[in-house]
Amino acid sequence: MNLFTLSWKNLLHRKTLTILTVLAVSVATALIVFIFLVNDGLSKNVGKGYGPFQGVVGAEGSASQLILNTFYHVGAPTGNIDYELYEELAENRFVDMAIPMTRGDSYKGSPIVGVPSDYLSIRYPEAVLQDGTIYKSAGEVVAGSYAAEQLGLKVGDEFHGEHGVTETAGAHEEFTFKIAGILPKLGTPDDKALFTTLDTAWLVHEDHAEEEAQSGAEAEHHEGEITAILIKPKGIMDVAVIKANYDELDGVQVAYSGKETANILSMVDTGAGLVKVIAFATVIVAAISILLSLSAMAAERKKDIGLLRLIGKPKSYIMAGMMAEANLLTISGILLGILLGHAGTYFLQDLIFSYAGINLAPFTPILAEVYLLLGGILLCTAVTLVPAIRSYRVDPVQLFQT
Repeated sequence: MNLFTLSWKNLLHRKTLTILTVLAVSVATALIVFIFLVNDGLSKNVGKGYGPFQGVVGAEGSASQLILNTFYHVGAPTGNIDYELYEELAENRFVDMAIPMTRGDSYKGSPIVGVPSDYLSIRYPEAVLQDGTIYKSAGEVVAGSYAAEQLGLKVGDEFHGEHGVTETAGAHEEFTFKIAGILPKLGTPDDKALFTTLDTAWLVHEDHAEEEAQSGAEAEHHEGEITAILIKPKGIMDVAVIKANYDELDGVQVAYSGKETANILSMVDTGAGLVKVIAFATVIVAAISILLSLSAMAAERKKDIGLLRLIGKPKSYIMAGMMAEANLLTISGILLGILLGHAGTYFLQDLIFSYAGINLAPFTPILAEVYLLLGGILLCTAVTLVPAIRSYRVDPVQLFQT
């Protein structure tokens, strides 16, 4: 019987201990693989987040919140600004193009974005509608591919939006939206949005205000207000000029798209770094479990080891056997963990995209997996030296004694 076969049978003989050890290694590996896949998705998608719009003008508040809400459809707007500000910026000599945007309503969790259709043609010049036509009049909607799929929407369908970003905020029963077209997969957070004309939001809230007035409630006036202005500058430094001029206005801020996106990514990296520390701590725990497992096996197999030594097997054979068992445990756990990490990413990708608009590639191999395998083997070899050397040094007659 060769060394590999003997080691494998020894592991199968202690199924419970073997399974628990493999699971400890696989859980640690799966967590690390998942983190690296999410980070890879972030790094590849962050540049797609804002397209040619290097600046965003919005209500005073958190610049990160403004960028997240405008481009990634996360959270609520920082507030409203006057439409006249867009008209002024559209004529600014430093602005190549300005696009107004208003939002705040949703349909079953998908944001309803009021924006001129030019936004879609500028950001995605090569995109051709999957079905239907672009929206032209109030109430017509073009749905992102992910939103259409998740909500089961098709051209001609009608629905009532909800006030706010949650389904519990109350529906606008007085206004009906109609699907005019479906976008192809764009590979950006816009896949999860519903796009309509700018004045649709004004009409929706005007009807809502009239309904509130009839019921005696205090109504909010939204007509002529927008939540953001997307700026495509003429030159690379022109956003700085615009920011210097318009940051001075009361209740207005200008955010750098690239800078704030980098800040957001940095915060995510900080959080991911903390999770990595936890993951690597789990690896250490897994290594300790391998050490304890092999120590327990060595203690249980004193007679077996003694018999092998008495029939002429050298000390190196005993030591190599323990190393083989340890590496079988480690390699099995890491390979299973890699599969679990990719499978977990696959099942969680919709949840992650629906929240943050991050596209993941769950079945794309990553270089970190090679490092995990090599590092795992080295770590396993290191922790196995303790029980292996202990068995290596003991006299065979003592090992065989009861």
